[in-house]
Amino acid sequence: MGTLLLLLIGASMFSIDGIGEDLSVFRTPFIEDDRLAHIKFSFYPEFNILYEDGNYRSIFWTNPLNFSISVPMVKGFTFMTGNRERFNQSFDIYYEDTILSVNQYGEGGIEEIYVVLSKNFGIGELVLSGSYLFGNSSEIWTYDMANHTLADTFTYKYRGNIFGCGIRHALFSIAYEGLGTVDATQADANSDTTFDLPKRLSIAITPKIGSWQTEFKYEHSFWGEDAISPNRFKLGVRRGAYGVAYRFNPWYIEGINEHGLDLDVSVPLGGVGSASLGLYTTYRYKDDLHELQIIPSLHLVLNEIFTRRRK
Repeated sequence: MGTLLLLLIGASMFSIDGIGEDLSVFRTPFIEDDRLAHIKFSFYPEFNILYEDGNYRSIFWTNPLNFSISVPMVKGFTFMTGNRERFNQSFDIYYEDTILSVNQYGEGGIEEIYVVLSKNFGIGELVLSGSYLFGNSSEIWTYDMANHTLADTFTYKYRGNIFGCGIRHALFSIAYEGLGTVDATQADANSDTTFDLPKRLSIAITPKIGSWQTEFKYEHSFWGEDAISPNRFKLGVRRGAYGVAYRFNPWYIEGINEHGLDLDVSVPLGGVGSASLGLYTTYRYKDDLHELQIIPSLHLVLNEIFTRRRK
């Protein structure tokens, strides 16, 4: 039997399959606060620990900075734009047995720049969204046998788009995302492949129970024939500045399941804005491979930066 040594670089080990780790689960197009213009910065350092057959590996890295800007306009309209990562395709895996060793290394992924237009009707909210998808990734597969070494290199360029909409009223909201495609160009082989991104339906209910604000979110992704169309759910509660949520996320790749626990606290910044500190923990597994991901986060929101502040 061979020995599998795992080293993670910036994404889940499981991102070697499919088109990478889907980072867009549980996202909806709704704007958190449409009363004030604001800029939001998000920072996510990341720790990962993997375990298989008595072997442990760990890594620390810093995710790119996410940015969004939201501006209220006339007659209840609000415009928002920003950037974020949608799929992460980074991995570094080393496999060896008595005569052969293989190193599979990949880095890159698919980013998105999104725009959202929201209309507040007083009794509800209607939103439309669109995203431009882009990115690059590369893979190097190195084989060593005796004194011979062979390396294969693959380079990909991604371009695509996806659209969404949603409606929210009182305690209920529903969002839908679809018409998503990504063209992958393999530079080395001069070939193009088009991926149909999954359609996604999200339903949320947010009742208030005493002093607790609760949220139950159900999500279903409609993937194609080569992937699983999973059902996910998230349950969260908040009291004042403190929040906690549990999420269950089966992947579109067969056999991978994920459980997560999120903690966060919001701190006002003297009328300038607010800061939110979070701790996101995720446990995922497939057969004998287990992974624990720990992500502390910092969200900084600056309000009314385009207007004269009210006294």
